[in-house]
Amino acid sequence: MARSTTPDSLARRRFLQTATLTAGGLWLGVRTGSAHAEVLAPSSVSDAAIRARFSVFLTIAADGVVHITGPQSEMGQGTHDGLAKILAEELDADWAQVVIHLPSGDDAFRHPATGRHRTASSDSISSYGDVMRRAGASTRAMLIAAAAARWEVPAAECVASASSVLHPPTARRLGFGALAEAAAMQPVPVDPQFKDPALYKLVGHAIPRKDAHGKVTGTAVFGIDVQLPGMLHAVLCRSPSVAGRVVSFSRDAALAMPGVLDAYPISDGIAVIARTTWHAMQAARALEGHPQTVFDDSDSLGVDSEGMRTRLREALTQNDRAQVARAPAGRKHDRAVTDAALQNAARQFEWTYEVPFLAHAAMEPLNATAWVTDESAQVWAPTQHPDGTRDVIAKASGLPRERCALQVTFLGGGFGRKWETDFVRQAVEVARGRPGTPIKLTWTREQDFRHDRFRPAHMARSRVGLDAQGRIVGLHTRISGISMWRYQRRAPVPGLGDPFMTGGLIGDRYAIPAPYADFVETPEPVPVGTWRSVAHSMNGFFAESTLDDIAAVSGRDPLALRLELLAGDPRSVAVLTEAAERIGWKTGATPQTKRSGRPSRHSTAGTVGRGIALSVGYGSWCAQAVELRAVGRVLHIERIVAVVDCGRVIDPASVEAQVSGGILFGLSAAIDGRIDFVDGRAQGSNFDTAPLLRFASAPQVEVHLIDSTAASGGVGEVSTPGIAPALTAAIFAAIGERPRRLPLTTAGYSFA
Repeated sequence: MARSTTPDSLARRRFLQTATLTAGGLWLGVRTGSAHAEVLAPSSVSDAAIRARFSVFLTIAADGVVHITGPQSEMGQGTHDGLAKILAEELDADWAQVVIHLPSGDDAFRHPATGRHRTASSDSISSYGDVMRRAGASTRAMLIAAAAARWEVPAAECVASASSVLHPPTARRLGFGALAEAAAMQPVPVDPQFKDPALYKLVGHAIPRKDAHGKVTGTAVFGIDVQLPGMLHAVLCRSPSVAGRVVSFSRDAALAMPGVLDAYPISDGIAVIARTTWHAMQAARALEGHPQTVFDDSDSLGVDSEGMRTRLREALTQNDRAQVARAPAGRKHDRAVTDAALQNAARQFEWTYEVPFLAHAAMEPLNATAWVTDESAQVWAPTQHPDGTRDVIAKASGLPRERCALQVTFLGGGFGRKWETDFVRQAVEVARGRPGTPIKLTWTREQDFRHDRFRPAHMARSRVGLDAQGRIVGLHTRISGISMWRYQRRAPVPGLGDPFMTGGLIGDRYAIPAPYADFVETPEPVPVGTWRSVAHSMNGFFAESTLDDIAAVSGRDPLALRLELLAGDPRSVAVLTEAAERIGWKTGATPQTKRSGRPSRHSTAGTVGRGIALSVGYGSWCAQAVELRAVGRVLHIERIVAVVDCGRVIDPASVEAQVSGGILFGLSAAIDGRIDFVDGRAQGSNFDTAPLLRFASAPQVEVHLIDSTAASGGVGEVSTPGIAPALTAAIFAAIGERPRRLPLTTAGYSFA
């Protein structure tokens, strides 16, 4: 069921501006007479019911309901609830009286340190947690001060609890709603007193998420659910090639199709306007195949998977094109030292690893609703990047940024694709063609696959030198592929180079002697972008597979080798050790293999193999261990164990869900995830040709959390990189074959 947002309701919204950061959080002035840009706030609280707005994040209504607006996009990861819990905990709000709202694209939500407003890199809690904590603690102190003044008692004698302020000596109580107006007049504390974590009632506890009911009942508003009075629907007719464009078409032919109201060109296609998405979709597909529709696909020539694989492999040997990667923190990075170590090694080995192009394949197709007039542009969109999106709205509409407004909806999956802003730009361009009419642009599923910003295909070559005792003396890693960083026209980062090529390399975590890493760019006319865990999704497979190969040729236990190289990293050691113990790892067994006829969940005998891998990033540590049973080349994944150290846990249920989801996401890609190109066209066009892991074939996943008081890290991505190398290590342990190319189905493996 879709909700309707009316023009009148938009006019009543207030435009929040003039943000300043104080010790108490982000505090705002409110301008009520904005003629143009209204924040499209999702709050259902009427102006008359509002008692006080304490910050952009917090409003307390007259009835005592606490309205918290989260600054980050919610795409299923639990940020919506997590940040609200942090604020509500310090506020001492009654969770049953808390209502959480999604953010607008207002600049007030920009992070005070970075100046950006985006949801990426699993940093929502680490970035905004302290801001929300301070906002809650400051407001609690102000509410207590207001109550103490009214009662004429010392503030130290008052306490907050369950959305009320109490004076225990006299048993008096006042609700937050009754105090909010007076509290807002109190000075903001310079150094608010935080709660003792031992007294937390919300943080650290598994509490049902506030957004669950709406998502189960269908009342939650995702981008694709937005409905406005008089709204029309649009679908683009685009070239089926990755870099193609429409040269000409027959408008009369389009208008002759059922339900079509209009058709006109925008920058990257033909907008087909209809009264329903279905009519627009059918007409756009028909127009694509119409004899009068002419495409220019010349920029897509040469986009062929086999040709690109050849170029990736050739690039690994092109020393003159190699660019040095960043050195591991605190360590020297010298090619001459590494070359000398390899040359003098008792034994040298070389392995090549490969990962394919991948689509994001979010359940909610790309969409945005735009309403453009001569005076303003308003957009509703499931976006990870509100500040960048608002810039795009301004540029595409030709209006000043202050006349452009954005409401962020729920996202039906993102994984980095909804960081991009192309679909919002298109929606605004379409809406400009019919000024004053709201238009919802929806991509077809086929367009989602064909015109994705793909995770690029990469190859890596590892050259390792061992001494006579099998110890590592040097390692040279070279990567080839399209640079996501360069595609987004970003400048190199001082000291980091190209982090989208080199993040998560083996030398970042393990104490490898004489490490050196470089990369060779292989430009291709394929649009690329960030995919869940970004460079770690590729380099995690390369790095952990390299360690397993080293263990095999040196006769070492893969776990023991890792622990030796991680001796100065207790958090890595802790997660690896516990994961190994829980999977039943027997130190010294090389490989982790045994014959077994015991019944499994598949009631099948076979050879059991175990593999283990480590992923570190986003302020969190995750070790994964896989146990599988092989019957020939048919593989049955019996168990996956993950042990996570993400610092202080805000909600254990959300953490476990994100870790499990990240594992299954990465597992699906490792087994069968790939996008091939033939004659410039992506071959995966829907879920029938790009299958995802189904519930029936999903293995058992156990998630164990390490209790910690360290700063909270991110968990949305840290579990994705480790599953592929842990799985391939288990395959090697079971049948003696080391898969070095993903997905595994390309090597003839099947999964039951």
